[in-house]
Amino acid sequence: MPRLRHNVSPSLRFHRASGQAVVTLNGRDIYLGKHGTDESRAEYERRIAEWHASGKQLPKAPADLTLNELMDSFRSHAETYTDST
Repeated sequence: MPRLRHNVSPSLRFHRASGQAVVTLNGRDIYLGKHGTDESRAEYERRIAEWHASGKQLPKAPADLTLNELMDSFRSHAETYTDST
């Protein structure tokens, strides 16, 4: 993978097979919607801003949630909800 110059952002490109706009950040293709639309350009700008803000790294995904953790969280929520009614 080529190294980018310090002040250059990855380019917005056309993905021919899907007709979508795409940008590659840290080796990962991110699809932004139909190529040539204002929405895809706005999504590109948002993703590039996030990428620059996080030190040119993709934002970390939240940790996976187990089923038990989800049930415990829901039970806590349900108890506070039913106690207040």
